[in-house]
Amino acid sequence: MTTVVGPAVAAPAIADERDDSTSSSLATSPVYEQQTTPETNNTTDTLHENPDEVDDEDELDRLLSYLSGRMNTQIGTSTLRLSQGEYGAAKAALGNDYSDSLGKYVDVEGETDADGGSDQYESVQKTQREYVETVQEFRETRQEYREAKQAGDDTRARELARELTQLADEGDEQSNRLASAFGTISNRTGSDLSQSSTRIESVQANISEQRDEIAAAEFVDTTLTVRSATQNISFTDPLVLSGTLETENGTPVGPSTVSFEIGEQTIQTATEPNGSFTVSYRPTRIPANTSRLTVQYRPRNDSLYRTTSQTLPVSVTQVDATTQVSVPTDSAFGYADTVSVDGVVRVDGTPVENTSLLASLDGADLATARTNESGRVAFEGSVPASTSVGDVTLRVAPEHTDQAVRVTPASETVQITSEQTVVDATARVDDETIVVEGTLSTDEGDSVATQPLTVRVGGTTVETTTGVSGAYRTTVERPNEANTTNTTVTVAFDGQGTNLESSSTTASIQQSGADGSNENTSPDGLPFATMDLLWVIAGTGLVGFVTAVLLRRRNTETVGDERDAEQSTTSDDEAAVEQASSPVSMAALSSATDALSAGAPNDAVTIAYTAARTAVGATVDVEDSATHWEFYHHCADAGGVDAAALERLTVGYEKAAYSGRSVDAAEAETLVDIAAELAEASSDTRGSVHSENTNAAR
Repeated sequence: MTTVVGPAVAAPAIADERDDSTSSSLATSPVYEQQTTPETNNTTDTLHENPDEVDDEDELDRLLSYLSGRMNTQIGTSTLRLSQGEYGAAKAALGNDYSDSLGKYVDVEGETDADGGSDQYESVQKTQREYVETVQEFRETRQEYREAKQAGDDTRARELARELTQLADEGDEQSNRLASAFGTISNRTGSDLSQSSTRIESVQANISEQRDEIAAAEFVDTTLTVRSATQNISFTDPLVLSGTLETENGTPVGPSTVSFEIGEQTIQTATEPNGSFTVSYRPTRIPANTSRLTVQYRPRNDSLYRTTSQTLPVSVTQVDATTQVSVPTDSAFGYADTVSVDGVVRVDGTPVENTSLLASLDGADLATARTNESGRVAFEGSVPASTSVGDVTLRVAPEHTDQAVRVTPASETVQITSEQTVVDATARVDDETIVVEGTLSTDEGDSVATQPLTVRVGGTTVETTTGVSGAYRTTVERPNEANTTNTTVTVAFDGQGTNLESSSTTASIQQSGADGSNENTSPDGLPFATMDLLWVIAGTGLVGFVTAVLLRRRNTETVGDERDAEQSTTSDDEAAVEQASSPVSMAALSSATDALSAGAPNDAVTIAYTAARTAVGATVDVEDSATHWEFYHHCADAGGVDAAALERLTVGYEKAAYSGRSVDAAEAETLVDIAAELAEASSDTRGSVHSENTNAAR
C-alpha cells in the first residue's frame, strides 16, 4: 500500500520556465510532497511574472516565496524517494526543473535586499545528489559483502567491508552538510525542512549502524603512538616521526610494510617485530598556517586491522621553490594549435612533487598539471581564439600560494599568428521564416566555437553564435515580398579582438518545390538533412517533434501486393510504425556514427538519442511532447526496456544538448552503442508483438 505523505499540490507555472525535467511525473505521483512554506496572499494575482519584468517589491517577495516553496517541495520529494530506495527518482527530483527554479530564484533574490539562501539551495542540489549516489553505492556494496560472506571469501569480504566504511564516512560528511544547509534555508526563508532533515538522519543512522556492525565483525582495532623530535618543520627541515603500532590488546603489528597518511601524503614504511617504526614527512601542499598534523594508519583493503590516527602539534615555515619552463622557440602557433610546455620545480635542488600548476597563455588558462616525483611537469593545451597575435606571454604559476611550498611563477614568450577563417551557409524557406545555418572553421579545418556571427537577409540583420562544434543556426522573418528568389543571405564573422581573420559568405535562398516539399531533402530520403535534425534537437529539445517528422518517412518499396491476407488486419498506424520507425532509427544511427568519425561527439549523442527514442517510443504509449526525463520514467515504469541503459543515454543526451559542455569522445561512442542496442531490442519487441497479434488474428 502506498502512503500519501502530503497533498499533491500543483504549483503555478512561471512564464519562461522550460519543462525538461521529471517534475511533471513526480507531481502526479502519490508520494509527491508539499512541504511547509511561508504563507502568501492567495487573493492576489497568480505568480506568472517573469522575474525580469516584475517591479513591485511585494510581488518580488511573493515570487521569491513561491520559488522557495517549489524547491523545498522538490527537496522533500527527493528525500522521500531516497528513503524508499528509489535512487534515480531521488536524483531526478533535483534535476533540470530544480535548476530552472534556482536560476529564477537567484535572479529575483538579486532584485531584493533579501538573503534567501540561494547558495544553500545550490549546495543542497549538488550535495544531495551526491549523497543519493553514496547511499546507493553503499547498499549495493553491502549486498556484495553478504554474497562474499556466504561464499566463504573472507579476503573479498574484508575488502568490501573497507569500502563500506569509507562510503559510510563519506555519507556522514554529506548528511552533515545537508543538515546544515537545511537549517540555514529554514532560518532565512521561514520554511520547514524538518521532514527532509529527519529522513536524511534516518537513512544515515541506518548506514552508520550497518558500518559499525560490519567493521566490528571484520576488523581488529589498533592503537597508534607517535612521537616527533621537533614541532618546527618545513620542506627543507622534514618532520621525523617515531612510534609504535599495536592492536588494542597490545599485540605488535609487525614486522610488516605499512602505510601512513600524513597531511597530503601517503608514506610507506616498515614496522619492526615489536611494532616500532620511523617515518619522515616533508610538507609540501598543506597550508602554511597548519598548527596540528594528523598521522593516520591506513591498512590495506584486505587487512585484518582497522585504521587509527594520532594528531601532533606543528609549526610550518613556508619556503620558496623555483620554476624553470621551456617551450618550442622555433615555432609559431595559431588558433587551435597545440602548445607543449615542460617545466621543473625545485627547492635548493630538491624536486617538489605532486604540486599543481597552471599554465596560461596571454592571460587565458591553457592547462593544469602536477609535478612528478622528479619535480617535472608537462602541459599541453590549444591556443584559444582570444589570444592576441604577436609575441605573447606563456606563464606557469601555482594554483595555490598559501601552501608549505610556495612556487615562484615563470614565463616564456610564444609567437601567435593569425588564422584565416571560412564561413559556409545555406538558407531555406520554412513557413514564414528563413532558416540560415552552416559552420565557421579555419582554413585548416578546425571548428571555431562560441564566436558571434552577423546574418543579413534583405534588410533584416540578426546576430547568432557558433556552438561547440562550430555550427550555427538561426531564423530570420521572411521578407514581405512574396518571392525570395532574388533575396541574398549574407553571413559575416568579424575577427576583431581574436587571432582569427574576418570572413563572410553569401547564399541564395532555396525555394520549396511545386508539391510543397523542400528542395533540400537529404539524399537518404529523410525530410531534411542531418544538420537540420541536429539543430532541431539541440536547439529546441523538441524530440517528440523530430520523432514525428522522422516517422513521415515512407518506405519506397511497394509492399501492398506482397502483404499476406493476415497482415491486412494491421492498422494503418501499426503499419507506419513497422515500416518507418526501424529504417529511420537505423539511418539516424548511421548519421550518429558519421558524426563520431567527424569528431563531433555532441552531435553524435543527440542524433543517437533520437534514434533510440524513435525505436523505443514505438513500443510504449507515451506522448511525443514528453520531455526526455518524462519519456525515461514512462518507459522505466512500463517495463520492457533496459531502464539503466536508457537512463545513461538520457543523461548523456542532456549533457550534449543542454549543458554547453562537450561529451568525451569515448563516452559518446559508448552512448551511440547503447542507443543502437536499445533500438535493436525495441525492434525485436515490436516483431514479437506483431507476431502475437497476427497469430491472434488467425
